[in-house]
Amino acid sequence: MKLVDTSLWVEFLRRKGDAQIKNLMGQWLQDDLIAYTCPIQFELLCGVRSNERSDLDAALKFSHHLPFRTADWVAAAELEARFKSKGLNIPRNDLFVAVVAIRESLPLCCRDQHFSAMSKICGEQLKVEQY
Repeated sequence: MKLVDTSLWVEFLRRKGDAQIKNLMGQWLQDDLIAYTCPIQFELLCGVRSNERSDLDAALKFSHHLPFRTADWVAAAELEARFKSKGLNIPRNDLFVAVVAIRESLPLCCRDQHFSAMSKICGEQLKVEQY
């Protein structure tokens, strides 16, 4: 399974999105490999156009939902403090997504450079796959 960040979902859902990402995610959906978490769903719901909503709902229905747990808030706060001590300011939604990827030991698939920067500090704890 793979935790797929908003940055890839957006390409997948766009009518004229990156064909390589569309094909890759289509295959992952078919192979039952995609997971998402609450912050990703929130970002997608905030940005989806009304004519794309049914496509989003269908894709999420065929994906694994990994809820954000109470303990994840503490883990996210600790992770933010760790990054800030290294001079790295990360958007909080990205922190929340990273915490779930770490907790579940899943690769985080994205097009977001914040995750690569986080991975350099977290090491093997946070596996990032850039597309």
